[in-house]
Amino acid sequence: MRLRSSSSVAALALLLHAGCGPKSSDPLAGRGEEEDATTVLDGGTGPDAAAIDAGATSSLVNRDRLLGSYFDHLKAHPDDEQSNGLIGRDLIDVCDLWSKLDSSSRNTFLTVTARLEGSILGADQTPALDHVTQVYRIAGGEGAQGTEPGSCGGGEFNRLIMSMDAQLHASLVAANDNGGDRGPDGNFDVADIPEDESWRDSGDAAGPHDPFDLSDETDEGAPRGQVHFFRDPASELASLPLGRVDVEELVDPFALEMDQDYDCPHNSNPNCEYTFYGPLCAPQSTKLGVDIYGDNYGAIDPDWRPSGCP
Repeated sequence: MRLRSSSSVAALALLLHAGCGPKSSDPLAGRGEEEDATTVLDGGTGPDAAAIDAGATSSLVNRDRLLGSYFDHLKAHPDDEQSNGLIGRDLIDVCDLWSKLDSSSRNTFLTVTARLEGSILGADQTPALDHVTQVYRIAGGEGAQGTEPGSCGGGEFNRLIMSMDAQLHASLVAANDNGGDRGPDGNFDVADIPEDESWRDSGDAAGPHDPFDLSDETDEGAPRGQVHFFRDPASELASLPLGRVDVEELVDPFALEMDQDYDCPHNSNPNCEYTFYGPLCAPQSTKLGVDIYGDNYGAIDPDWRPSGCP
């Protein structure tokens, strides 16, 4: 079956899911659900407390919205089993979906959405995550089950496949063309979470992941975010099926792939341990990927769950 996304489908998904707002708890302080959901992140060397508070609620709403879009996608293709083990016909609701995801897939979703929430478009100062319209695939490590992380690397695992709107696409193309430099207005095309850092054209020698023809990455830090997409959504290339695991027949000119590279060999599983993640691949204290992310960009809430889920 060939699948084709459309602006009307994306708009409907936004209307159906934008109203959700999950509660969360701070794992460090042991706060319960009744406390303020805007305080779920911890600063590290990432954004200051005011920036965290301003963005946290938006991030939680966006997670609900996007997880809802993933549920809708799986239910629309009820007999297709994804590599994370989810089958649309077996899912009751979003809570059931989340409970059945393995831990590395959950943390991949949480870290990628946190990075996109903290990445700000220079054009209107909105989070990049606001402009992600659909999730098609959430993949942790290959073979992951429960708390077992599965593979730390692999070109088809530890990543999200999503769809974006035209505004985010234009900003990513501009960031690529401008090399991550500031524009005349003093803003980056797409700012990263740390102050004075941005998204830019990728320096990865392997180039964009097939079938995409353009790739951006964050300029510094660990993990380094990387996205792949089509430069021209009207091109013939962008009108062909993606041919990727779990989305082989999907046609979406605004498709967006994202992972985060935690170490020099580009392993991307947030639940794996890493040592060689320093400048010039210098060894550091061995840490879980999710903790490396937290040290640099603000800790995710590992106890997050969709709104209304027990």
